Amino acid sequence: MTAMVSKQSNKEVEWQRRLARFAGSGQQVKQFCQAERVSTATFYRWHKLLGEVVAPSPGSGFIDVGPMMSAPRAAAKGALASAALEVRLELGHGLVLHIVRR
Repeated sequence: MTAMVSKQSNKEVEWQRRLARFAGSGQQVKQFCQAERVSTATFYRWHKLLGEVVAPSPGSGFIDVGPMMSAPRAAAKGALASAALEVRLELGHGLVLHIVRR
């Protein structure tokens, strides 16, 4: 029984590492799975099981900026009417994505 638990722990560690590699890869799931020689169904199963455990690589992932309100709605809530959202992402190789919402 110890061997079975150890084997399951090894699989879990292997998939945690694989999911961390995926998070930093910038690839689509299908491409990543082909490169890793695993099925997409297996990938999604492990992602569902361990998805919350895997920390994204530094510099990658999702940034939650919260709900965005239209200017009249923001003013009604007491926010500054001139409040803006500005996001600048440096994607590497001189490529910059700059989004401004006023």
